[in-house]
Amino acid sequence: MKQHSGRLLLTLFFLSFSMTVLSCGKIRGKGHRVFGKSKEVVTDPTERVFPKYNADIADTKDNQNRFKEHLQIELTSDVKDLYTYGDFMAIDYSVLMSFSCDQSTIDKIIEKNGLQLSTEDSMHAISFPGKFGWWKQDIIDRLIPYSAGEEDEFWQFLWYDPVTKQAFYEEFSM
Repeated sequence: MKQHSGRLLLTLFFLSFSMTVLSCGKIRGKGHRVFGKSKEVVTDPTERVFPKYNADIADTKDNQNRFKEHLQIELTSDVKDLYTYGDFMAIDYSVLMSFSCDQSTIDKIIEKNGLQLSTEDSMHAISFPGKFGWWKQDIIDRLIPYSAGEEDEFWQFLWYDPVTKQAFYEEFSM
């Protein structure tokens, strides 16, 4: 009986090993077909968990992705000098953007995000004195923002100067 059980174990081991190898080949083939049909493959999986913002260099691919993600519109050719900053270290978060664009792009952002022209005179942005050269607090303080949000939740502010075509966007939670 012991002689047969050794052969039986060896046979069972060989059969399971063969089945595993053949199954892996089928799975790999299916995986290649699925990825081949996919239009978008995430090359950097950390991008979904820790999105990159570039506050030092304008118009990077990361900044363009953040523009589309936060403003929920496609990036158009008139959007230039795009800087972004994101702070997610605490319970709440804040996102800042600065860019230049045409009025038509601002109109799309306002419509897509349900922003309304603020009626309060004292609506000022988060102040970052000297931290970013592109976050121009003195200009922002002179503009009336478009805004949307809920108290103690999520807020969006958009300031636009039609003369210089400069836009400033702030998003934060409380």
